Amino acid sequence: MTRLYWILPVLLACVCAQAKSYRVLAEDNWPPFSYVEKGRLQGVSVDLVQAALELESAEVELLEVPYLRCLALTAIGKEPGCFNSAKNQELVEKYIFPDEHLFRSRGLIVTNRHVKKTKSIRVVRDLEGETVALPSGFPFGKEFDDNKKILKHFTANDMTSLKLVVTGRINYAAIDEMVLYYYLQRNPQFRGKVSTVLELSNEPIYVHFSRSHPQSRELREKLDRGLRKLKISPDYARIMQRWLGKDVPLENFR
Repeated sequence: MTRLYWILPVLLACVCAQAKSYRVLAEDNWPPFSYVEKGRLQGVSVDLVQAALELESAEVELLEVPYLRCLALTAIGKEPGCFNSAKNQELVEKYIFPDEHLFRSRGLIVTNRHVKKTKSIRVVRDLEGETVALPSGFPFGKEFDDNKKILKHFTANDMTSLKLVVTGRINYAAIDEMVLYYYLQRNPQFRGKVSTVLELSNEPIYVHFSRSHPQSRELREKLDRGLRKLKISPDYARIMQRWLGKDVPLENFR
């Protein structure tokens, strides 16, 4: 009978450890990677984060928020982690990034093909003096981000940037390739009007973590281990192909 008093606390401790739950903020408007549709959070990143943490026997609660709020809440340490984030020097100074990225984002410069331009855009510096719409807080590579001669017009989301280009109010927008594809597929009125003029970057996309939240380090380590396991399993390819299509070369995103 005495021995049971020793065994039961150990068993209860194991159950509690296995059932430990974490909360992660998810960007609510970046389809097909993380977005809310018909009241449900979904997308590539959502499935990858859930699958990776499941491999580490960790439960995760995902809370959808606008991207700028996602950044703010992790910066002040109110929440432990947030996705989707690319790296640049400013973000690295504010947040902790894991070793493993979720996928890679191919950033493009697009334009309205029917609006006459004064010059050709062949390299990033050709955008100097031009206005480019892009979502607030999202980097598109050091060469573009650090060029102060490019007139950056920050918007709430990619859809707003695209509308500015389609209506001719702004000549150029910076946008992820698959986000562009998503919006073109679902907005027939955009088709035939938008063309790509330049590939900006091929950036790894991460869950970033707060520097001060008490769960950040533990959660980051679990996510890194889970993502390493996921990437060598068939499930990583299945998730990517489910959202991006079977014809999309996976090597572009690893």
